[in-house]
Amino acid sequence: MNRKLLLKIQDIFHAKLQAKTGWGRNEIMDLYRDSVNEALVQMMDEVGSGA
Repeated sequence: MNRKLLLKIQDIFHAKLQAKTGWGRNEIMDLYRDSVNEALVQMMDEVGSGA
């Protein structure tokens, strides 16, 4: 599960980063935090649904 979560964070962050056109430290940190949160929610949904 830990590996799956880390890979999910990486995939989400990479996708969000690809869509980013302007670069700023705060924006990148926000993007990473959002990616982690999204991955955690997805993992919790999978556990809750029995997937």
